[in-house]
Amino acid sequence: MNIKHILVPSDFSITAKHALANALSIAAMHKARITLLHVVTIYNDDPYAAEQPFPDLDDYYQKMEKRAGDYFQKTISEYALKDLTIDYVVRRGFSPYEEILTYAAEENVDLIAMGTHSRKSLARFFLGSVAENIVHHAEYPVLTVRIEDSTISLPVYKRILVPTDFFEQSHRALQLALSFLSDDSVIDILHVVEDVIHPAYFMAEGETIFDVMPHIKDKSEETMAKMAAELIPEHVKRNLVIKEGKIAQTIIEHAEENSIDLIVMGTHSMNALTQLLIGSQANKVIRKAPCPVITVK
Repeated sequence: MNIKHILVPSDFSITAKHALANALSIAAMHKARITLLHVVTIYNDDPYAAEQPFPDLDDYYQKMEKRAGDYFQKTISEYALKDLTIDYVVRRGFSPYEEILTYAAEENVDLIAMGTHSRKSLARFFLGSVAENIVHHAEYPVLTVRIEDSTISLPVYKRILVPTDFFEQSHRALQLALSFLSDDSVIDILHVVEDVIHPAYFMAEGETIFDVMPHIKDKSEETMAKMAAELIPEHVKRNLVIKEGKIAQTIIEHAEENSIDLIVMGTHSMNALTQLLIGSQANKVIRKAPCPVITVK
């Protein structure tokens, strides 16, 4: 996938700064331009006197635009990637996630990078629900970051995890992940066989999916090997992993145990072997992952 335009919505929080750092790294790889976006939420965002009636809208908007612009310019100047094109936009609206999606559609962005789970005391718009709405509704990849460490640096993706259910969304996630690898990077391809019975098999004999489909793990290994041979160049270092457990929990544990720098996963797709919706697992991974997560449809 060729990324030419990255949108970074910002509420000026720590997680938003981490999102920008990731966007800068990806932009450098793809020679992409970055647009920073702040949404002023009308009638719900008055940091000057929150308990008072809302001030004159035009005056308020101009002040917020200047403050956001000053902040964005200061943030941009902190990074030494002067060969990148970075601009900013301030918009106002009643729904932050709708404004973000509208702008993304208008400008044909290729990736949205955003922070999530900021504190409400910041009096900004970036709550976890905004990120989840973006992930759910956006038609393009979305990178989310929940890291709140005050130390911010440009990330290097030495080890990338791609959970797979072998459907098209997972293939697209793998292709995107490959574009983030450096010469010494390693990619982990993980398929989780969840030990539950899908309703379609309720009438079958056995208490677990392994009773009903005793060769499911062998079939998963064969399918993964075929997928890797078709999609991953020979020179790329890779680990092909089959694990048993709960999908989201196993993905998170694998990321923690193997110092994963980035997770790239398909969403809203059907698992070819277990017939489980992996899309419903994406939000669980986003909420608890120890590293940034990119979701791909």
